[in-house]
Amino acid sequence: MTKIVVTASLDDAVGEYLDALREVGAQAVRVDATAAPANVLAGAAGLLVTGGVDVAPVRYGAAPSPYVTHAEPERDAFEIALLRAAREYALPTLCICRGIQIANVAFGGTLVADIPAALGERATIRHRATGANGRSERGLIPEHVVRIEPESLLARLVGRTELVTGARHHQSVDRCADDLRVVARTGDGIVEAAEARFASPFWLAVQWHPESTRALDDGASRAVFEGFVAAAETR
Repeated sequence: MTKIVVTASLDDAVGEYLDALREVGAQAVRVDATAAPANVLAGAAGLLVTGGVDVAPVRYGAAPSPYVTHAEPERDAFEIALLRAAREYALPTLCICRGIQIANVAFGGTLVADIPAALGERATIRHRATGANGRSERGLIPEHVVRIEPESLLARLVGRTELVTGARHHQSVDRCADDLRVVARTGDGIVEAAEARFASPFWLAVQWHPESTRALDDGASRAVFEGFVAAAETR
Protein backbone atom coordinates (compact mmCIF):
# COMPACT_ATOMS: atom_id res chain seq x y z
CA MET A 1 0.00 0.00 0.00
CA THR A 2 1.22 3.51 -0.86
CA LYS A 3 2.80 5.20 2.17
CA ILE A 4 1.94 8.87 2.68
CA VAL A 5 3.64 10.84 5.47
CA VAL A 6 1.19 13.20 7.22
CA THR A 7 2.56 16.04 9.34
CA ALA A 8 0.78 17.46 12.39
CA SER A 9 1.28 19.20 15.71
CA LEU A 10 1.81 17.05 18.78
CA ASP A 11 -1.78 17.41 20.00
CA ASP A 12 -3.59 17.71 16.66
CA ALA A 13 -6.42 15.36 15.75
CA VAL A 14 -5.82 14.39 12.12
CA GLY A 15 -8.51 11.76 11.65
CA GLU A 16 -10.13 13.46 8.66
CA TYR A 17 -6.84 13.62 6.76
CA LEU A 18 -6.08 9.99 7.50
CA ASP A 19 -9.58 8.90 6.50
CA ALA A 20 -9.39 10.87 3.24
CA LEU A 21 -6.16 9.10 2.31
CA ARG A 22 -7.37 5.64 3.32
CA GLU A 23 -10.52 6.10 1.25
CA VAL A 24 -8.41 6.38 -1.88
CA GLY A 25 -6.16 3.46 -1.02
CA ALA A 26 -3.16 5.00 0.76
CA GLN A 27 -1.44 4.09 4.00
CA ALA A 28 -1.22 7.25 6.13
CA VAL A 29 1.65 7.62 8.61
CA ARG A 30 1.33 10.52 11.07
CA VAL A 31 4.53 12.33 12.11
CA ASP A 32 5.34 15.39 14.21
CA ALA A 33 8.33 17.54 15.07
CA THR A 34 9.71 15.01 17.54
CA ALA A 35 10.85 12.94 14.54
CA ALA A 36 14.14 13.48 12.69
CA PRO A 37 13.39 15.07 9.28
CA ALA A 38 16.18 13.06 7.65
CA ASN A 39 14.42 9.78 8.51
CA VAL A 40 10.77 10.68 8.03
CA LEU A 41 10.61 10.38 4.24
CA ALA A 42 12.42 7.03 4.01
CA GLY A 43 10.15 4.67 2.10
CA ALA A 44 7.47 7.33 1.63
CA ALA A 45 5.66 7.79 -1.67
CA GLY A 46 4.17 11.18 -0.80
CA LEU A 47 4.02 14.02 1.73
CA LEU A 48 0.86 15.65 3.10
CA VAL A 49 1.37 18.84 5.14
CA THR A 50 -1.75 19.58 7.19
CA GLY A 51 -3.42 22.56 8.83
CA GLY A 52 -2.88 23.86 12.34
CA VAL A 53 -1.35 26.76 14.21
CA ASP A 54 0.05 29.96 12.69
CA VAL A 55 3.50 30.15 11.16
CA ALA A 56 5.81 32.30 13.29
CA PRO A 57 6.40 35.69 11.57
CA VAL A 58 10.14 35.45 12.15
CA ARG A 59 10.20 32.62 9.62
CA TYR A 60 9.41 35.05 6.81
CA GLY A 61 11.28 38.06 8.12
CA ALA A 62 8.26 39.87 9.62
CA ALA A 63 7.94 41.61 12.96
CA PRO A 64 5.89 39.95 15.74
CA SER A 65 2.17 40.36 15.14
CA PRO A 66 -0.61 40.76 17.72
CA TYR A 67 -2.68 38.46 15.49
CA VAL A 68 -0.23 35.57 15.85
CA THR A 69 -0.68 34.28 19.37
CA HIS A 70 0.02 30.57 18.96
CA ALA A 71 2.94 29.31 16.91
CA GLU A 72 5.15 26.23 17.06
CA PRO A 73 8.71 27.03 15.98
CA GLU A 74 9.67 23.36 16.09
CA ARG A 75 6.90 22.42 13.70
CA ASP A 76 7.82 25.30 11.39
CA ALA A 77 11.42 24.09 11.15
CA PHE A 78 10.38 20.45 10.78
CA GLU A 79 7.96 21.06 7.93
CA ILE A 80 10.27 23.46 6.11
CA ALA A 81 12.96 20.76 6.15
CA LEU A 82 10.50 18.13 4.90
CA LEU A 83 9.14 20.32 2.11
CA ARG A 84 12.63 21.10 0.84
CA ALA A 85 13.64 17.44 1.04
CA ALA A 86 10.46 16.34 -0.76
CA ARG A 87 11.31 18.76 -3.55
CA GLU A 88 14.82 17.35 -3.80
CA TYR A 89 13.46 13.80 -3.95
CA ALA A 90 10.67 14.73 -6.43
CA LEU A 91 8.15 13.39 -3.93
CA PRO A 92 4.44 14.06 -4.64
CA THR A 93 3.32 16.72 -2.16
CA LEU A 94 -0.06 18.03 -1.03
CA CYS A 95 -0.32 20.97 1.38
CA ILE A 96 -3.54 22.03 3.12
CA CYS A 97 -4.35 25.34 4.90
CA ARG A 98 -1.33 25.96 7.13
CA GLY A 99 0.37 23.68 4.62
CA ILE A 100 0.18 26.23 1.80
CA GLN A 101 1.42 28.90 4.19
CA ILE A 102 4.47 27.01 5.49
CA ALA A 103 5.26 25.82 1.95
CA ASN A 104 5.26 29.39 0.69
CA VAL A 105 7.57 30.38 3.54
CA ALA A 106 9.81 27.33 2.94
CA PHE A 107 10.49 28.55 -0.61
CA GLY A 108 10.95 32.23 0.24
CA GLY A 109 7.47 33.78 0.30
CA THR A 110 5.66 35.80 2.96
CA LEU A 111 2.27 35.68 4.68
CA VAL A 112 -0.67 37.90 5.54
CA ALA A 113 -0.74 37.75 9.35
CA ASP A 114 -4.51 38.30 9.57
CA ILE A 115 -6.93 38.46 6.64
CA PRO A 116 -9.66 40.59 8.31
CA ALA A 117 -7.07 43.14 9.47
CA ALA A 118 -5.42 43.24 6.04
CA LEU A 119 -8.66 43.65 4.10
CA GLY A 120 -10.50 45.93 6.52
CA GLU A 121 -13.61 47.34 4.85
CA ARG A 122 -12.79 45.40 1.68
CA ALA A 123 -13.60 42.13 3.44
CA THR A 124 -16.65 40.66 1.71
CA ILE A 125 -16.07 36.92 2.07
CA ARG A 126 -15.96 34.86 5.23
CA HIS A 127 -12.72 32.92 5.54
CA ARG A 128 -13.91 31.41 8.78
CA ALA A 129 -17.51 30.69 9.83
CA THR A 130 -18.35 30.07 13.48
CA GLY A 131 -21.32 28.06 14.69
CA ALA A 132 -23.52 28.65 17.73
CA ASN A 133 -21.13 26.54 19.79
CA GLY A 134 -18.27 28.94 19.01
CA ARG A 135 -16.42 26.38 16.88
CA SER A 136 -15.39 26.84 13.28
CA GLU A 137 -17.82 25.38 10.76
CA ARG A 138 -16.31 22.54 8.76
CA GLY A 139 -18.65 22.55 5.77
CA LEU A 140 -19.02 24.70 2.67
CA ILE A 141 -19.38 28.50 2.90
CA PRO A 142 -21.68 29.63 0.05
CA GLU A 143 -19.84 32.87 -0.75
CA HIS A 144 -16.40 31.27 -0.46
CA VAL A 145 -16.01 30.67 -4.20
CA VAL A 146 -12.52 29.75 -5.35
CA ARG A 147 -11.69 30.88 -8.90
CA ILE A 148 -9.19 28.50 -10.50
CA GLU A 149 -6.79 29.06 -13.39
CA PRO A 150 -8.08 26.95 -16.31
CA GLU A 151 -4.73 25.38 -17.27
CA SER A 152 -3.75 24.41 -13.72
CA LEU A 153 -3.36 20.99 -12.14
CA LEU A 154 -6.11 21.93 -9.70
CA ALA A 155 -8.58 22.68 -12.52
CA ARG A 156 -7.80 19.35 -14.16
CA LEU A 157 -8.32 17.50 -10.89
CA VAL A 158 -11.64 19.07 -9.87
CA GLY A 159 -12.97 19.46 -13.42
CA ARG A 160 -14.05 23.08 -13.04
CA THR A 161 -12.73 26.62 -12.72
CA GLU A 162 -14.99 27.74 -9.87
CA LEU A 163 -15.47 25.80 -6.67
CA VAL A 164 -17.42 26.55 -3.49
CA THR A 165 -15.26 25.47 -0.57
CA GLY A 166 -15.07 25.67 3.18
CA ALA A 167 -12.63 27.90 5.05
CA ARG A 168 -11.30 28.12 8.58
CA HIS A 169 -8.19 30.25 8.55
CA HIS A 170 -7.10 33.83 9.20
CA GLN A 171 -3.69 33.82 7.50
CA SER A 172 -2.84 33.48 3.83
CA VAL A 173 -0.10 33.77 1.23
CA ASP A 174 1.06 37.36 0.72
CA ARG A 175 4.09 37.50 -1.60
CA CYS A 176 4.18 34.19 -3.42
CA ALA A 177 7.54 32.41 -3.44
CA ASP A 178 9.34 32.61 -6.78
CA ASP A 179 9.33 28.81 -7.09
CA LEU A 180 5.54 28.64 -6.73
CA ARG A 181 2.69 30.13 -8.74
CA VAL A 182 -0.77 31.17 -7.61
CA VAL A 183 -3.50 29.23 -9.42
CA ALA A 184 -6.64 30.17 -7.44
CA ARG A 185 -8.08 33.06 -5.45
CA THR A 186 -11.35 34.13 -3.89
CA GLY A 187 -13.05 37.28 -5.15
CA ASP A 188 -11.37 39.41 -2.47
CA GLY A 189 -7.95 38.43 -3.78
CA ILE A 190 -6.95 35.92 -1.11
CA VAL A 191 -4.70 33.17 -2.47
CA GLU A 192 -6.48 29.81 -2.31
CA ALA A 193 -4.13 27.51 -4.21
CA ALA A 194 -0.57 27.36 -5.49
CA GLU A 195 1.43 24.95 -7.60
CA ALA A 196 5.14 24.37 -8.16
CA ARG A 197 7.19 26.03 -10.88
CA PHE A 198 9.84 23.38 -10.29
CA ALA A 199 9.60 19.86 -11.73
CA SER A 200 7.44 17.53 -9.66
CA PRO A 201 5.17 14.57 -10.38
CA PHE A 202 2.52 16.27 -8.22
CA TRP A 203 2.74 19.45 -6.15
CA LEU A 204 -0.39 21.24 -4.98
CA ALA A 205 -1.16 23.51 -2.02
CA VAL A 206 -4.68 24.66 -1.13
CA GLN A 207 -5.98 27.04 1.52
CA TRP A 208 -9.27 25.31 2.26
CA HIS A 209 -9.83 21.89 3.86
CA PRO A 210 -10.74 19.25 1.24
CA GLU A 211 -10.53 16.54 3.90
CA SER A 212 -13.63 18.08 5.54
CA THR A 213 -15.67 18.65 2.36
CA ARG A 214 -14.95 15.53 0.35
CA ALA A 215 -18.59 14.40 0.68
CA LEU A 216 -20.08 17.86 0.07
CA ASP A 217 -18.84 19.20 -3.27
CA ASP A 218 -19.74 16.59 -5.89
CA GLY A 219 -16.41 14.82 -5.64
CA ALA A 220 -14.09 17.80 -6.17
CA SER A 221 -12.33 17.51 -2.81
CA ARG A 222 -12.07 13.75 -3.09
CA ALA A 223 -10.51 14.21 -6.54
CA VAL A 224 -7.67 16.19 -4.97
CA PHE A 225 -6.76 13.20 -2.80
CA GLU A 226 -7.26 10.75 -5.67
CA GLY A 227 -4.88 12.69 -7.89
CA PHE A 228 -2.30 13.00 -5.13
CA VAL A 229 -2.33 9.30 -4.27
CA ALA A 230 -2.35 8.28 -7.95
CA ALA A 231 0.86 10.27 -8.45
CA ALA A 232 2.38 8.72 -5.34
CA GLU A 233 1.54 5.21 -6.59
CA THR A 234 3.61 5.73 -9.74
CA ARG A 235 6.84 6.42 -7.86
